[in-house]
Parts: sequence; C-alpha cells; structure tokens
Amino acid sequence: MSNNPTQSTRRDFIARDASIAAAAATFATGRVLGANDRVSIAFIGNGMQFEGLVRGFKARREQKKDLHIAACCDVWEPRLKFGMEQSGAEKSYKDYREVLARNDIDGVVLAVPDHWHYQMASDAMAAGKDVYLEKPMTRTVDEAARLNAQSQKSGRLIQLGGSGPATRLYWKVNDYLKAGKAGKVLWGLISYNRNTRSGMWDYPIPGVGDTAWPEARFSLENIDWKMWLGPAPKRKLSAERYFRWRKFWDYSTGNAGDLLYHRLGMMSTMIGFDFPVRAAGIGGTYVQKNREVPDTYMTMIEYPGDYAINMVSCMANQSSVPETVYANWATIQIVMAPPAPGAPAAAGPRRGRIIASVKAERQFEKEFREANDGKTEVTIESEQGPSLADNWVDCIRSRQSPVYNALRGYQVMTAIALGVESYRRGRIMAFDPGKQKMHAAPPPHKEYPPTE
Repeated sequence: MSNNPTQSTRRDFIARDASIAAAAATFATGRVLGANDRVSIAFIGNGMQFEGLVRGFKARREQKKDLHIAACCDVWEPRLKFGMEQSGAEKSYKDYREVLARNDIDGVVLAVPDHWHYQMASDAMAAGKDVYLEKPMTRTVDEAARLNAQSQKSGRLIQLGGSGPATRLYWKVNDYLKAGKAGKVLWGLISYNRNTRSGMWDYPIPGVGDTAWPEARFSLENIDWKMWLGPAPKRKLSAERYFRWRKFWDYSTGNAGDLLYHRLGMMSTMIGFDFPVRAAGIGGTYVQKNREVPDTYMTMIEYPGDYAINMVSCMANQSSVPETVYANWATIQIVMAPPAPGAPAAAGPRRGRIIASVKAERQFEKEFREANDGKTEVTIESEQGPSLADNWVDCIRSRQSPVYNALRGYQVMTAIALGVESYRRGRIMAFDPGKQKMHAAPPPHKEYPPTE
C-alpha cells in the first residue's frame, strides 16, 4: 500500500505503554491446559463482526462446557458495554495490551478494523496467545508473511475467520478434482455482490452495523481515539471514519478484503491453496461516490498450476453468479438444491441444501463417463462439520493446526492484496511463489509454438 507521510510508526505507537507489552511478553509460552481445564478466551473488538462471533462461541460454551469467556475489550465505551452484555465476560478493558498481559487467557478473538489485524495478532502471539483473526488476514502481503512466519516459529495458532476451509463440501470437491474426474482445471469464477439504497458500509451513526444507537454518545470523552487509529495516519476525531471505516484505504482493503476474501477461500479450498503469480485489479466508484474504495471491483489472478481465478464484487447490484470451476471435461457449480427426501425443513432464508453440481462438456463426454462411472452429471453432497470457532477451540487444546491456518490465510491474502495494489497503482502486480517475493515486473507468459 502507498504510505502516508503523516503515518505514525508502529514502533512509536507501541512505545506508548511499554510496560504493558513487557508484562504480556512474560507469558509468551502460553498456558498448559489440563484435561479438565476450560479454554479461556477474550474478545477484542465488540462491533458488527463480534455479534455473529459471540453467538458461535456462546453456543460452544453451552454445549460442551469447556469454554470460558474471560474478557471483552473495545475503545468505545457503548460497544464495550454491549460486548459485556452479549458475552457475559467477567471483565472489560479499553486497552488490548492489558488483555494480553493476563496469563490465564489462552486465546483472543480479534474482530477489529483491518489496519489493526497485523499488530494485534503479532502482539497476541508474542504474549503466548492463540488467535482467531477475522478476515482479511492483514492489509498487505508483507504483514501476512510476517504473521505466518511468527505463527510457524512460535507454535501459536492462527485461525482465519473466513469462508471455505470449514465447509466439508469444498474439500469433497477438492478430492474430486485431485482424482482427475473433471480433467484439467482451467479457471474459477466467483462473485460477492450487494445492493443498498443507503450505500454499502454507510452504517447508521452511531450504531453497530445496520442497527442505529441514537442515544449513544460519540466523543473524545468515551472513546480512545488515539488507540483506535493505532498504526494508521493521525486524524482528528471522525464519526465517519470510525463507523464507516471500510470506505477508507487507511483502514481497509474495500470489497476485496471484506467480501472476496470469503469467496477466494472457498475457491482455494476446492482447487487447492497456493500463492498467485500475478494479479490485475480493475473497477471504480461508479454509483456510490462518497468513498475512497470502489463500489465495483474485479480481479483476475493467475496461479503457477496453469489456471486462473476471476473475482467480481459489486456494491450496486446484488445479483451474483454461483462459485464455478471450469475444467476441460466438466463444469462444477456450487448451487442450492431442494431439501433431501425426508429431511427436516431448513430454518431461515435458505430452503434447501448446498451441493456441487458437475456437468460434462459435450466434447469430452467419453473421458468424463470413463472417470465417473458412466455418468454425464454428478452431484457432490455437503456434510456437516465443525465450525471455525469449534475447530479453533479444539486446536487450542490439541495443538493441531486449525483448518484455516496462517499459511492458507497468507496465500489468500497475497492474491487479495496484489489485486488491490494493482487497482490502486494501475498496473499488473506479480509474485514469485518460490521465493515468496514481489516481482518488479510480471514475467512473460509461457508460449508453446506449433510444430511446423
């Protein structure tokens, strides 16, 4: 990302209270859990993402009785109060480093603006905590690389809060593709679109997400504004920036990090996680002209396995296409199907089951039939599996790698960040997967001259 000359450095910010950081570091090895010990966690950030997360963790606490919510932390007092009410936590904090200094907390759930993801996750691991990190992993490739390296070196666990790896259907598609039953994978198509009369991310001020809090005060008296800005450029207090931060490059990666990170996690689970070799981002602010980030954004990503992924995200038309994998023998789409015979009716807006529908290409029906028991159409059914929250809590105890671990998060983040950089710089961005370094310029494509 481009640097702002007014940006305060992380070193300057962390030095603000070195004593808290030092106290946290004294417990860098983490707590050893006994067979009957509850996993103790804390929520840092009590806004819109927190609402969904806390429901999942509370359900785990009620079902298995092996989880304790020790603390909530937020810089704005009304949200901190809300977090305490929703979670039933025993103690509240406005400075996340005080949470990290507690040696009785095993893991932290970070649901904070993107510009804080790297620093908070890094500090948490340095303090011996495992981390549930909401998507996107970071804002830049370099930050994601450093978190991955720190996780590998320290043995602290990172679970990315994004769609894909926790869904067993996508792993079944992965097995199907690896078995060669669809031929050679060529490209994937994903989209995540929305529409709203008020404008995407134009949330009520004050409030949480789409819920207005008209009685809540927002002033320097009840928010630690310097802490909220953290490593971002210094700014005067701004309700627009605080409540609608996804509209600003200082704090977010726009559509790419908020929405397409989910879809790319799904596609990567199906095709296989890898680093990209190049990305091109295009689009613009075509309708909602009150933001820095685009309302319409597209990225084409190329991978070393001779395939590409095309991602689309529009904030002014909600019609989306199914996640689709195009192979030379068949096309695979993730779609909704009617409920299975005898299955109970689904609650909520989804009245069916998610499946992968595979249909042969007419020109290669022979090869497809031979690989698929004589069929020209195949249905891959979904299965229930543990949620990201359950998987993370289980891994805190077992010390196994979470399903959406730091390496997978880094691989997805590299593609997301390259696309955003391409959009902002107006040129194709390239990456060397072997060296895990940026290329100064994209290498030429391979060519295969015909035999004359």
